Amino acid sequence: MNSLATSSPAIPPPVPNRVLDDPDDWEYFSEGANNVLYRYVGADSFFKSFLLRLRKALPGSPTTQQLHNHLHGRFGPLMNEYLMRTEIIALSSFLIPALNTLLTSINADEPTDWAGRPVNPPKKRRLLDDGEAWGLLVEDMSCGNYLYLYPPANPRRRLGEDSEDEDIGMEDEDEGEIWKDMAMIEFKPKWLTQSPNAPANWKLCRTCAVRLMQTQKSRGRQAQQDEEHESEASEFCPLDLASGDPARIEKATFAIVNMDGAVMIADPTPSSDDDEEEADDESPPPPNINEQLATALSNSLVTLLTNFFRTSPIIPLMKQLQSRFGSRGVFTSATMQLMGENDVLPTEAELKRAGMATGEKYEPVIADEDDVWTAMTLRDCSLFLKVWVRKRRGRGMEAKIDCKIGDLDLKGGEGGRAVYWRDVERRLRMGGWYSGRGQSKNCRTGEE
Repeated sequence: MNSLATSSPAIPPPVPNRVLDDPDDWEYFSEGANNVLYRYVGADSFFKSFLLRLRKALPGSPTTQQLHNHLHGRFGPLMNEYLMRTEIIALSSFLIPALNTLLTSINADEPTDWAGRPVNPPKKRRLLDDGEAWGLLVEDMSCGNYLYLYPPANPRRRLGEDSEDEDIGMEDEDEGEIWKDMAMIEFKPKWLTQSPNAPANWKLCRTCAVRLMQTQKSRGRQAQQDEEHESEASEFCPLDLASGDPARIEKATFAIVNMDGAVMIADPTPSSDDDEEEADDESPPPPNINEQLATALSNSLVTLLTNFFRTSPIIPLMKQLQSRFGSRGVFTSATMQLMGENDVLPTEAELKRAGMATGEKYEPVIADEDDVWTAMTLRDCSLFLKVWVRKRRGRGMEAKIDCKIGDLDLKGGEGGRAVYWRDVERRLRMGGWYSGRGQSKNCRTGEE
């Protein structure tokens, strides 16, 4: 039985009495295949801890209202406080056309995000949907936002609440004892449980089997960067992360920390008007408190995160959800009924009826065990961890971590996703990739 089918979760209403109408209040942050993110640079503190997410013009893609309803209707009850905070907000009719004009002016050859990292948008950039009347405010999990503010803005403040006390419960403390958001870690946990379609004698988990297949396929030529590829930049095994074994968790954490682009440490040395005068001084200045915190954090990040993953409920929760949804796999799920025996792509309307609600209310229509769309979303979402650090007199460094789940986008049928998932499983089984193809690695035991 689908436990969510008995009642419809409450969908949060739009942000009241607010309409975004000034393009100068928003600067380009980054973009993906379906959305563009903007950071607020205006004077209203209401928006400071959020990014604005606007969808691109893609034929057949769900509207922002549908995305918002699905996010809170399906994943809100499942993830509670771990769900990345997301609000829907009204847009003026001229905001998106103005942002599209600015978007076309970005250097397509060398675009970068707020931290100077290349974003590599598609060669032919898709613009924002100028018929969209809504945007999403999503919690900003990047680091460095509160690093030099005294007291820092409270990242836990709920949108619209009074904020007379802006610090994080740290009253009467000097600057060295204020919490600073020094680091951000972002990665996809992938398949924390084995695929229901794996053979009984499997040695590799779903993620590692796909990774091996991709590596063998691209051997001797440069691997193409394909949105459909499910490989990670580093060889971390999700079953290690979900094993509960301290040694395996540490091994996975080390791999995650060393993935390209997974970790960002906030710049501890803000620019100063006196930089040129200081450059003339041959003796280097002593490290300030932020530099000390950054150095200490860089040296202890693996230990800190390993302890977090050992004690936090987040990975067991995601593992439990992955076991619950799509537990019959892609060969025996509703995708078979939609596709038939000839792999004929279903229509967009058929997939929407099967995988999502299109009205004002969220009404699940598929039993949990057959809900391959929710299952694949849970395996393609991202974890965002923000590390807060402070130095206490006589106590050394202290750290705490906020963790949220994001990128819970609708999986619905654009491009025949269900056919793709089914095809990947067929190739993994027929090619013997789950057996490891002679490799010594065993994801069951964590042995290499």
